[in-house]
Amino acid sequence: MIALNRGQRQLLAVLLLLVLIGLTLGLIVRPLLTSYWTAGETIESFEQQLEVYRRLEAELPEQQARLQRLRQEDPGAQLLFQETRPALAAASLQQLVGQLIAQAGGQVSSTQILTREGSPAPIPEVGLRVHMRGDTDHLVRTLHSFAYNQPLLVVNNLVVLSNPRTRTPRLTRRNQQVTAVPTLDITFTVTGYFSQAGPEVVDE
Repeated sequence: MIALNRGQRQLLAVLLLLVLIGLTLGLIVRPLLTSYWTAGETIESFEQQLEVYRRLEAELPEQQARLQRLRQEDPGAQLLFQETRPALAAASLQQLVGQLIAQAGGQVSSTQILTREGSPAPIPEVGLRVHMRGDTDHLVRTLHSFAYNQPLLVVNNLVVLSNPRTRTPRLTRRNQQVTAVPTLDITFTVTGYFSQAGPEVVDE
């Protein structure tokens, strides 16, 4: 065993102390500093996001008012039902179709609301299956009113069957005599479109 003098022992003690300090810095202090810097960067990022959210919240009333103006100024909005929920839009479609058929002189036998879940249409739509009775003139006037109506109505799957057992009285133009015209059984589907619902704002 080599005997160390006093100076060598002091130097060895200093070296051991430096190694211990290095290990302490590497194993304890450095991870703490890294965690502190990471937390600081995360807090700064959250503060920036919070500032953006506050700015967006402050601008929300103005943007909603602007969106409402654009909807009112958009000529295409006249072609849509103003309801933003499918059930309300379907009820409005059902009421409108009944009114137009009655004004055309036809008679609504039944209506059935069609569900359009998962429809690929870019604009939300509602459908209605209609069964009506009337003569040819009633059908023509009904389709004409649908074609020129606002909101937009699209008719598909039109099926017309003659029902010889029932007849509708109609006056002729020449001698004003009442003639019996066979009643038609008419079924078709009519589609309408409604406004897309905007994001709901929840007050906290």
